[in-house]
Amino acid sequence: MTEHSGEVVAAAGAVLPVGSIVAFAGGMDLDWLREQGWLYCDGAALEKTEYLDLYMAIGSNYGGGRATFNVPDLRGRFVRGVDGGAGRDYYVTERQPSAPGGLAGNQPGSVFGYRTTWTEDRPFSASEHDGHVHPVPHAPKDGNAYQIAGEKYGIWRDSPSTTGENGRHTHQVTGGDKETRPINKAVFFIIKFRDEPKGEQ
Repeated sequence: MTEHSGEVVAAAGAVLPVGSIVAFAGGMDLDWLREQGWLYCDGAALEKTEYLDLYMAIGSNYGGGRATFNVPDLRGRFVRGVDGGAGRDYYVTERQPSAPGGLAGNQPGSVFGYRTTWTEDRPFSASEHDGHVHPVPHAPKDGNAYQIAGEKYGIWRDSPSTTGENGRHTHQVTGGDKETRPINKAVFFIIKFRDEPKGEQ
């Protein structure tokens, strides 16, 4: 880490309360970050007595036990504001704790898997190669009457024409990816656990 990097982190720590999460663009030097009063958001379990200020700020929102609590695990995850009754998170009641002992639902620390919205202006469609035919059960397979102009003709039943039961089906929409995501840039997320860098207290 450069001296300038240390000054930036220290300056941020001076104005942000314990429990603040920020995006960090530098390398992940855990010892150096800890000296500055920050921890990596990797879901690690911490001793409550050792990190009392941070525990008082975030509690067991992100998981915890009798003597420990977890920092947020933001590795490979996007962050989202708690809905708080705004009505923008349509699956808020299905949000689960991020770790045992954590909070669920409309609370900080809850997590939810991906969903793919189905929009009216850009609907999904089946691939073009899905064109096909369906057999009609009562259609004659062989000529069963006299020839006319060198060919035989079939006699059809009087009942309406219908396809077989296999006409009731769905089509798989091909393509797609493992998750829905916006254009993004990777960073490290760190959380503040004390007010002043080590050595300045």
